[in-house]
Amino acid sequence: MRPPSWSRLRPLAVPLLVALVLPLAAACGGASSAAETSGSGKVTLRIGDQGQSVATTLKAAGQLKNLPYKVEFNQFDSGPLVNQALQAGAIDFGTMGDTPALFAQASGIAVKVIAASTSDGPGYTLVARPGSGIRTAADLKGRKVAYSRNTANQGFLLRVLKKEGLKQQDITPVDVPLQNVGNVLESGTVDAAPVTEETRVKYLADHPDAVQIVNARAFPSIYSYRLASDKALADPDKRAALQDFTHRLVLANTWIRAHPDEWVQAYYVGVRKQTRTVGKQVWQGSGSTSYVPVDATVRAAQQAQSDLFEENGQLPQHVDISPQFDLDLLRNFNSQLTKG
Repeated sequence: MRPPSWSRLRPLAVPLLVALVLPLAAACGGASSAAETSGSGKVTLRIGDQGQSVATTLKAAGQLKNLPYKVEFNQFDSGPLVNQALQAGAIDFGTMGDTPALFAQASGIAVKVIAASTSDGPGYTLVARPGSGIRTAADLKGRKVAYSRNTANQGFLLRVLKKEGLKQQDITPVDVPLQNVGNVLESGTVDAAPVTEETRVKYLADHPDAVQIVNARAFPSIYSYRLASDKALADPDKRAALQDFTHRLVLANTWIRAHPDEWVQAYYVGVRKQTRTVGKQVWQGSGSTSYVPVDATVRAAQQAQSDLFEENGQLPQHVDISPQFDLDLLRNFNSQLTKG
């Protein structure tokens, strides 16, 4: 029998899930204290960014020029921290992976999905330290695996485990802040961890005998999301600005594909402080990101992820993700996307 709908259970589930999301956000580190503002006009969009990726993308592509509204970029270390800011009403828009987007809905944060993207790159790669004896994902049973709770890092790990008929309780999970996953693997205190492409490149350079078990290419239906607060969307001026802002993100993403050298210099060298050689290696290994219409396929993938977290005991009860996808709202964004 299918569990009752989330809407009927929300009064019980929300306090539990808010308790999960907010302490995690605090544990993952804080947002930067300074906000960078661009543009002019009466409307100000407060943007929740991660790793300066959104701000750098738009700036490098020239999409911050002649903005008819102001944008204020606030930097965060993880999707759960972006959720915390959305819940507090401190930002209007946030970018995050599919797992934090799921927990935004699960914890009752008043937001809607307004755009989605996917990548043909490896995303996260599950790496086992040299000497661990781990050769395949099946070998993870009973072993220490670092991850970051309620982030896409955990979502990827659960997918890997499910493919082997395992659940999170079959491993010894070691929950660490997202930015520290690579450091914990480097320390040798865990046996394996799902890591970003940037961390993978660095770790393999120092540990060439490490075992690369599987990456996100084995799970193609993984998306990243752009969320906007219901309050911002209810304001006609902010709604129009959000539509324009999202379109600029799409155009900037197209620019990146056509100008890889400029992008490597602007982001990997300028922001991530990598050498140009390492930056180029990470960029080439990361694959290509594409914005996609938020259709039934995207929604089904997000519901499947929610069900996966429920199966692993990571949600207290069933979560219906459909309220986060306003079809009338998305029809406008999808049309804007297909027009290029």
